[in-house]
Amino acid sequence: MSEALSGPNQQLLVLKVMRLARAKLAAVDAVSVDPVDPAGYGSLIEEGMAQKTGERRFDLPIGDFMIAPQMFENIYLGETFTFYVNVVNESDQRVSNVNVKCELQTASQRVQLPCNLQDVQLSADDSEGQIISHEVKEIGQHILICAVTYKTSTGENMYFRKFFKFPVTKPIDVKTKFYSAEDNANQDVYLEAQIENTSNIEMFLERVELEPSKHYKVTNIKHRTENKVCGSALRPKDIRQFLFCLSPVDAQNTLGYKDLTSIGKLDMSWRTSMGERGRLQTSPLQRIAPGYGDVRLSIEETPACVPVRTPFQILCRLYNCSERSLDLQLRLDQVENKQLVFCTPSGTTLGQLAPSQHVDFKLDVFPVTVGFQSISGIRITDGFTKRTYEHDDIAQVFVS
Repeated sequence: MSEALSGPNQQLLVLKVMRLARAKLAAVDAVSVDPVDPAGYGSLIEEGMAQKTGERRFDLPIGDFMIAPQMFENIYLGETFTFYVNVVNESDQRVSNVNVKCELQTASQRVQLPCNLQDVQLSADDSEGQIISHEVKEIGQHILICAVTYKTSTGENMYFRKFFKFPVTKPIDVKTKFYSAEDNANQDVYLEAQIENTSNIEMFLERVELEPSKHYKVTNIKHRTENKVCGSALRPKDIRQFLFCLSPVDAQNTLGYKDLTSIGKLDMSWRTSMGERGRLQTSPLQRIAPGYGDVRLSIEETPACVPVRTPFQILCRLYNCSERSLDLQLRLDQVENKQLVFCTPSGTTLGQLAPSQHVDFKLDVFPVTVGFQSISGIRITDGFTKRTYEHDDIAQVFVS
């Protein structure tokens, strides 16, 4: 803290700034004893501890174990910084036109804080104060600048400022990973979020939600124990993992889906051990959409288990992910699929397919070998470019 005065005259007013924070738990060495102990050992223990610590405790009142904060202490990103600014007239004169201006300066901006101490009249030994709150949205060094102007009884204009420096650190660290369920017809995307408590205090996560973009709808996958959601109490350096499933609103628009890289924002709120609130929201999360090339083949319907030597049918859907029309032909390569025999004729024409459109076709398959068998050997040829797209191991069935 530093103070700069203008003019040689001594200031008549004093500016005091105090942070409003919840009390902290204090470590107490005294031992609680039973005052009506029939054996009398409690009084002996009490006297021994009183001689060592100078404290006596018969019970455990909360007030005796809490201390008021002595300084600004740690302020974390996402918390609400609340302080009390008070102007005291310590002179024997009456001052007028007292105005207080409060600003918070960071590395990137200077924020004007709302202060209603304007045109105040202060008699001798009189004071005026106000509580000001501000949500901290930036990490790094912060400077609280409080400027006071007033007029003395002789009409002289006076001015002084005070500066309060305090750092703002990051309370939590968020790491995200994306997993694409490419074999899912709904094109689901899974988001794993790892949240680490990087502060030196214990916190409890009240809310961890994903606010999806307009292209997705989200499902929060929670781990439950005995039909109750597990708690999210975080001690310093503890990590919790959260999983979200995002489904495209328009799953049929495959060409548009591959350009949807904005997933949404992760919104987190917590409380410390003394009940102080904090809230953070990440910037829009981006992902790299899977590349499918010109065409993409998905299995829409297939049985999970089939008897051996019993024909079954699978439904396939072919998407045109390119920006031009395709003239498609289906060819089946039996060499790549020896355990499952294709009964559908090879060389079937699927017709022309416009961009961002799809066509469905069915395959009749005859299983000849038991066990897990992969469906392979599907070849798609474009008649315009004479290019062949190979699709192997696109699905599995269990032959019993």
